[in-house]
Amino acid sequence: MKKIFFIIALLISFTSFSQKTVKDTNEICMPYTVAKKIALDLNRLDSITKVSKLTDIELIETRKKVDLKDSIITTFEQKETNYKLQIEKENEKFKIVDDQNKDLRKDIKKLKVKNTVIEIVGGSIITILSGVLIFK
Repeated sequence: MKKIFFIIALLISFTSFSQKTVKDTNEICMPYTVAKKIALDLNRLDSITKVSKLTDIELIETRKKVDLKDSIITTFEQKETNYKLQIEKENEKFKIVDDQNKDLRKDIKKLKVKNTVIEIVGGSIITILSGVLIFK
């Protein structure tokens, strides 16, 4: 019987010292300063998480921008190598044209000499034949 009274007394003491049910949301079962600090911490947490999300988005966009710029740089490097190759090919073309021009000038000089010799020989043959026909 003593044990039953002891248990009943213990249960009554637990219900009397436990927290009250909150009927109003403004009523808090902790000191006001602690509740204020908790509310400030929660507000700070909310703002930090929003800033963190924005920072993540900004970081992703920055990575996209860097990738785009890298691809542009790569494209320009390829264009530069293509331009250098074109310049080399043009220089080779000009060299070939110059070599051909030199060869053609030599051929022209040879042909001029040959034509001059042919004209002289032809002229002398014509004068000799003309002289032979006139004096005969």
